Amino acid sequence: MAIRQILRKLLTNVTPALYSSGMLFTYCTPSKKLSEKEKLKLELPDIRNLTYESMIQRSALDATNSATQALTVTCMAIINMSAEYRTLLNELISLLTDILNHDVSDAHWDLIIEVRTEMEEKKQALMKLTGYMDYVHKMAVAASELSFLSGMDSLSSSLCQRIDDALSNVKTEVENNLKLEQAYRHIQEQCIKDNKKTVKE
Repeated sequence: MAIRQILRKLLTNVTPALYSSGMLFTYCTPSKKLSEKEKLKLELPDIRNLTYESMIQRSALDATNSATQALTVTCMAIINMSAEYRTLLNELISLLTDILNHDVSDAHWDLIIEVRTEMEEKKQALMKLTGYMDYVHKMAVAASELSFLSGMDSLSSSLCQRIDDALSNVKTEVENNLKLEQAYRHIQEQCIKDNKKTVKE
């Protein structure tokens, strides 16, 4: 009787440990060993992808991607630089308008010189980007023609569309810059005339 009670207590205490330890052991199937023939078997590239025609197509694709990237970056640079340039022009026009309407201090003239210098720097950078855009345009046209001759008509037409969009955006920015430059020159002429009248008086 005493032995039965001892066995029951022993089994009740040991059973949870057996269940929990049993979860740690899993069955693993041994990995299949490769034979010597399977180890030496190599997948060779498709010979059709090694022809001159396919390699030219890949080169044309790379050229198109490069041209598209250069076109996008240059166009965005011109747009951002033009916005900064027009901001400075507007500020300069506002400062010159103050001269016509009020007597200004030397600090005002110093500010005009500072803004004008910064505006000229932006204008030079903008002219450089515009010149760079001409070469990017030529590169993109050459890439589109190359992709067309390589048999990738859709790629060529999409690049042509991208070229047209970029040139249209750049043209819009240049026209907006010219309009504001005319307004700036007009207010500058008025300041010069007003200054001459003041000197005569």
